[in-house]
Amino acid sequence: MFEASMPKLNSRQHNILELVRELGYVSIDQLSEKFGVSQQTVRRDIIFLDSHDLVRRHHGGAGLHPGTDRLAYPNRKGRNAFAKEQIGKLIASKVPNGASLFIDMGTTMAAVAEALISHKNLKIITNHIDVVYTLCEKTDFEIILTGGLVRNRDRAIWDNTTAEFLRRFRVDYGIFGVGSLTDDGQLLDYHYRDAQASRAALDIARVKFAGLDHSKLNAPALMPFASVAEIDAVFTEQALSPDLTQLFRSNNVDLHIAKMSNETGLATTL
Repeated sequence: MFEASMPKLNSRQHNILELVRELGYVSIDQLSEKFGVSQQTVRRDIIFLDSHDLVRRHHGGAGLHPGTDRLAYPNRKGRNAFAKEQIGKLIASKVPNGASLFIDMGTTMAAVAEALISHKNLKIITNHIDVVYTLCEKTDFEIILTGGLVRNRDRAIWDNTTAEFLRRFRVDYGIFGVGSLTDDGQLLDYHYRDAQASRAALDIARVKFAGLDHSKLNAPALMPFASVAEIDAVFTEQALSPDLTQLFRSNNVDLHIAKMSNETGLATTL
């Protein structure tokens, strides 16, 4: 019923809606800078979205309707679930037994955790409760959960001190979720503190993997935390554009594409 009543949105309005769903609240200043339009244009978009009950208009920005933020994570987890499962299996196939690793927050990272269950003697640091919940069933795993507040809508640990905490460690592998991969090879997140944590984890990892499904290509995230030149391998389920593929090749970044079938497979395009 909801899909049938959805009004026709232009691309900017659609992106604003996605940002509000991901972040919970976005300001007019942020949106104006993000999309390169005037604040008045953004206000008109927010008024339109509010009039169709898609966002709640606030002074200076737009937010979710009360109660909808608790649905955000389950909804995201179900989106492209099979692709995430295959990407998770492919990433896990590259992690040896006995390794130490950081696993980022996010629904694709939850799929990575599921795929790591058959491994042995892993040492894991994470800021995602779902990862802990999945992996703590293995008694030979050592798991460290970063401290801080629990962000209810996505089960992430959210704190000013997370980045500082992570810098105490060194790990063999850093496995990162991505809010957006841009055409010029930037990896972005939706939250400033999440980007800080990812940056810190990137610095402590010897090998860096990023996992993302096709919906993350040029998604409207705001906060850059790395460029593809800093990543060793990217895992996805669809071929990327020729320009982006060439950018990977020129920066010696391996691109692994999961086969979308019941059997986990690998197509290495770089």
